[in-house]
Amino acid sequence: MRDGNPVRRALRRMQRMALERRARAFDADALRRPAMVFAPHPDDETLGCGGTILQKRRVGAAVRIVCLTDGAGSHPDLLTHDELKAVRAREVRGAAKVLGVEERDVFLLGFPDRELDACLEAAVARVAELLWRHRPEQLFVPYARGEHRDHVSTNHIVREAVARVGLPVTLFEYAVWAWRHWPMVGFGWTWRPALAGAVSARVGLRMARQFRTKVLIRDVLAQKRAALARHASQMERRDAQPRWHTLEDVDGGQFLACFFEDYELYRRIDIAAS
Repeated sequence: MRDGNPVRRALRRMQRMALERRARAFDADALRRPAMVFAPHPDDETLGCGGTILQKRRVGAAVRIVCLTDGAGSHPDLLTHDELKAVRAREVRGAAKVLGVEERDVFLLGFPDRELDACLEAAVARVAELLWRHRPEQLFVPYARGEHRDHVSTNHIVREAVARVGLPVTLFEYAVWAWRHWPMVGFGWTWRPALAGAVSARVGLRMARQFRTKVLIRDVLAQKRAALARHASQMERRDAQPRWHTLEDVDGGQFLACFFEDYELYRRIDIAAS
């Protein structure tokens, strides 16, 4: 991780410690509850809650992973749509295996990457069907603030499906791109990056108020890294192609480091039966 700003590093550590200190830990009963993890794209399941999946599977909890889009928009100029779609489907199944989730419990809905908001009704119907069939008690969904539009759409789709099915569930919102705020990552010192950093810091303040649940993942970090490595199209530069960007390239590795702390953090929302 490249970062030459000791002040930002210190503030980052302080913010992270404050988030973890205020959050309440999952207890043994919560870990055992059956869960369904909703990922806008293949890799979000591992980034956002891979450690939690590992801990739940350790105690025998049923965990199912649902990927809403095909992930084929990650490198559209370097591979064809069909090639990327096949690669990313293979990768998420491999990552799920490392996380302890069997292939039969991985559902690839295949909606087009970056166009999920154009498929809302069809997506809600598919998700509602899965909820009704499997009756999970916990749902892990992307945070709806400071996120990629497919992440926001995934949140809305799952909430609407829950409302239609009427089951009581606990929603746990996880952050992905919302972690890309100052001081968690740096934005430079010229006026444009500095302004972007100041605006992004508001996301961190909101997260500090809302993310009050945590899962200890310190002892499964190596397995989480191994699972993320299965998403090779996102983690490795293919054929030394300089235009093949990876997650490690984002903010010089500062962004990726956000997912390998001792705890995974969530916003908890309890939804009663309707």
